[in-house]
Amino acid sequence: MDYTDAEFVAAFESGTIESFRHADHIRLALIYVQRHGMPEAEARVAAGIRQFATKAGQPGKYHHTMTIAWVRLAARLLDKGALSAYYSEEVLSSERARREWVEPDLAVLP
Repeated sequence: MDYTDAEFVAAFESGTIESFRHADHIRLALIYVQRHGMPEAEARVAAGIRQFATKAGQPGKYHHTMTIAWVRLAARLLDKGALSAYYSEEVLSSERARREWVEPDLAVLP
């Protein structure tokens, strides 16, 4: 089912969401970081996924470190300056980079 962000969060928080895949974890993390900031987003995602796993009868599937790591990686995508860890300003602002793919010059993209 296609949910708006509001419907998605409501279904997740009420426990009525039909399935919850990896992409849904990332979507939830992005929404929560935008709405609540990092510390609260981490707490909400962790509590919600833990509850979802327990309700599904699989509490052992919850993995706290992976959950928090994915929230932090998702949050990084919202940072407009994130590319500066991989590209120098000179390379990223070049005409060539505007026209075609240019590999990062500071660090390899994951």
